[in-house]
Amino acid sequence: MVESAEVSKGTPASRGWYGLNDLERRYGVFRIIRFAMASGTGFLINEAILVLGVFTFYHTIRVPSFGEASLTILALDAVALGVGDTVAFLINERVTVKGVGEERRKGRLHWTERWGEYQLTSLMGNVMIVIVQLGLLAMISLSPVFGNIVGAVVSYPVTYVISMHFVWGVRPFHE
Repeated sequence: MVESAEVSKGTPASRGWYGLNDLERRYGVFRIIRFAMASGTGFLINEAILVLGVFTFYHTIRVPSFGEASLTILALDAVALGVGDTVAFLINERVTVKGVGEERRKGRLHWTERWGEYQLTSLMGNVMIVIVQLGLLAMISLSPVFGNIVGAVVSYPVTYVISMHFVWGVRPFHE
């Protein structure tokens, strides 16, 4: 019994778990990972809608030219990003921020109002995605299907920080 008590207090494994808990407490590392997983799921849905739309309109994932495709791509992006963001919001509500700032969230806003705020805060990231997408299409004729991936990676930090702060009232890099 004494040996197990010593092992639980002084082993590198116990210090390692303390270190992970400390990282979560100080920087919200696990919350960042959960948000990334929720956003990734929303992105996959967004990407599926975009691929299906591009394939439906052009019968291939290659888009003929920037001039011919930009309005169609903008319409597809609006639908795909709206649906993907809604999925990411619902997952974040249930997994990422569940129990975090609960007392503030209860009296503050109904979930539909938070959803509206999330859509508005995601708008900045979505604008970044569309700019990257159309810029890559215009400059190097890269299909918006692939430009969407680059834009999502570029916009992730902005979306995380803004939505954590404004939608859920959580300091983005603290517990």
